[in-house]
Amino acid sequence: MASDFATSPTTSATYDDVQYAQIIENEVKDALMAVVVTPALLDFYDLSGQPSAGVKIPKADKFTAAGVNEGTELANTPLTSASVTGSAAEIGIMATITDVLELSDIPAAHGARLRQLGRALGDKIDVDICALLAGFGTAVGSTGVNISLSNVLDAIYTLEVADAANLGPLVFVGHPRQTADLRTELEADAASLYTSTSPNRLSRAVAGQWGSWFGIDFFQSTNVPTANLGADRAGGIFVRNYALAMCQKYASKVEAMRWPPIRGFVLVATSYYGVFEVEDAAGVEVTTDA
Repeated sequence: MASDFATSPTTSATYDDVQYAQIIENEVKDALMAVVVTPALLDFYDLSGQPSAGVKIPKADKFTAAGVNEGTELANTPLTSASVTGSAAEIGIMATITDVLELSDIPAAHGARLRQLGRALGDKIDVDICALLAGFGTAVGSTGVNISLSNVLDAIYTLEVADAANLGPLVFVGHPRQTADLRTELEADAASLYTSTSPNRLSRAVAGQWGSWFGIDFFQSTNVPTANLGADRAGGIFVRNYALAMCQKYASKVEAMRWPPIRGFVLVATSYYGVFEVEDAAGVEVTTDA
């Protein structure tokens, strides 16, 4: 004879008005976003407190001396110069938070909202800088073809023969697809790649950096844009703190304003900056298969 205890039991389904659906953890996980690595690789000009929203960077032109005959008077050479101008502009993002939400959500949510706005600004800066990589006048790589160490070596040679490599350390900024293809090629030489005496290394010194080869620090960002109608990714190798520059009136800031008509707060995050190319010959576009 079956037990009657199992007939019409009281369960979480029948008594569902008295139970918690879930316990909310007092921590809000941040969204997955690209690591902002590129600003530290640019020459930086601080415009805060200056009566201008732009910077003009003079560049001396190159001249060559020649042999002269004894007793012959030299002719004057008019020295010339050029310049590059970069301008700053505002970017921003706004969110309105109601009193009902602010007074009833978990404490960690307030900080999470501020981080969301701040990270949106940082990501925008990284996007703008990565977009400059496709602007270099010289390029290596082929559309639809994976990046190779040969492409990297060609870029280094291009910068060396233009005397640009003498201006500072070289850096590579590429998409993870590009760095993954390089890792695949480097894996074939694992014996020397992983030895302690090897000049090559895979260690990440900072976020976004995945290794150094041939004296170049390699960085990656998912903000590196596509090229050729999405078939490729356009990264670049350039002289750090020389080829590209950033000017800034003020860094990222988040301000709050109480707005009684909507019973809430308006959060406004802004930054005032500009990014631009200084010396085209100091960088090489690296466009390879996406």
